[in-house]
Amino acid sequence: MLRWGMILLLLPSIVLITLYMIEAQDAARCAQDGGSWDYVKGLCDFKNNHDVVTFMSRHGFWVNSAMLLSILGLAMTTWGMILRGMGKAKDLD
Repeated sequence: MLRWGMILLLLPSIVLITLYMIEAQDAARCAQDGGSWDYVKGLCDFKNNHDVVTFMSRHGFWVNSAMLLSILGLAMTTWGMILRGMGKAKDLD
């Protein structure tokens, strides 16, 4: 339970951060080239200016689901640590 809890705690956040950073890099490249990033379509537009739409606004279901999985992972990790109990140190020399 402890191992699966840690996986559920960390993996959703890592996936979300990766997806966000990929999109942020694309938007930065577009701005450097003189364009405007269309966050809704995910394309660089050189004709029109587009407003910034937050990642949470566009992918609310995925962000909320990932955070719920992380909370579940935190609960599983905590419960696994409680069940495991305090272990004895291995180097009692």
